[in-house]
Amino acid sequence: MDKEYGKIRRSKRKGEKDLLDQEVFQKKRVRFEKLEGAGFVHVGGQYLYHEQILDGDFEVRVQIDENGLVSSQVIDMDLEEEYRAVQVPTARGSFVGQVREAYLAVLENLVATCFEALPFAKDQTNRLARKIEREWGDPYDRPFDKYGDIVSYRIGGKWYALILPLKLGQLGVTGPEAEKAVEVVNLKVDPADMEGLLDLPGVYPSYHMSKKSWISLVLGDALPDEKVWELVARSRHLANPNPLANDAGPDFWVIPANPKVYDIDSEFAETKVVYWTQKGRIRKGDLVAMYITAPVQAIRYVCRCLEADLDNTLYPDEPHVKKLMKVELLAQISDDVLPRERMMALGVRAVRGPRRMTKELREAVEQELRRLSDSN
Repeated sequence: MDKEYGKIRRSKRKGEKDLLDQEVFQKKRVRFEKLEGAGFVHVGGQYLYHEQILDGDFEVRVQIDENGLVSSQVIDMDLEEEYRAVQVPTARGSFVGQVREAYLAVLENLVATCFEALPFAKDQTNRLARKIEREWGDPYDRPFDKYGDIVSYRIGGKWYALILPLKLGQLGVTGPEAEKAVEVVNLKVDPADMEGLLDLPGVYPSYHMSKKSWISLVLGDALPDEKVWELVARSRHLANPNPLANDAGPDFWVIPANPKVYDIDSEFAETKVVYWTQKGRIRKGDLVAMYITAPVQAIRYVCRCLEADLDNTLYPDEPHVKKLMKVELLAQISDDVLPRERMMALGVRAVRGPRRMTKELREAVEQELRRLSDSN
């Protein structure tokens, strides 16, 4: 079987536009543990799948290597050769349309069964997005309705990272590499550092932003994650040098609490002090508001962090939990005081992980705490 697949496997021809299967599997990550259950066969370091369509006149063949790279073909079973027209979106006609529809149905079923969706095309970009969410809780948005593939990260309403797809030629690269599609992040930098930064691999003068204070960094592992993160953190600071973070006093955080995973209501009914998985950079003395996720979608509890970065010795059956923090309940807020709609109006559009409160949300929380204190 492996030899047969190898015979028909083809690479993209020079000048050929993106193939249909590449569009289907773009921004998807294979879940290898699901493949054999979906009918894939592991042969010679590759996973192979085949399924006949249109009464056996054609066969869809899918191949996934150990790096997760996917290719597929539609085989005309009478001619025993690849039916290439189905891969070209511009190919028209009722017959090719019928074959394409059946082919796409097979691929989309495999995507639903064996793949997970990713926000970005490149692995390094996805790693960066996960780290931003884990460390800062900053959500991304799409600032341009006309260009839905451009994503921005903000602090205090100001951009500090703009992620967009480009071709290297748009960054000034010439020659054969000019047409190569890449994913870049535009970052704010200190103009005094510009000359040295442009000597780094993958760093270019900024695309469509001030070349005096912004760079475009190609996300494709030319720079290690540690250096990329250093540049992103620096950009975030430059975009908002006076964030809510208060080095001289406590920070104010909001974190998600999923009632389907953990019954925090019962926990707080029994005790005012609980241990919680360590979140982001929360430290001793910080104020922590707990946002109860769907179906509630509101801030319900306000706590004070008593201790942070504690080794997890309490839950040995949960080895994925490395660190804990100890929090004390200060107040319970009615769900109609700070529901999701009001939080959005106060500048918090999503709570997917720990994030600092906006100035407006912080003031609303403090106002409610004062009201509760006065009523007691």
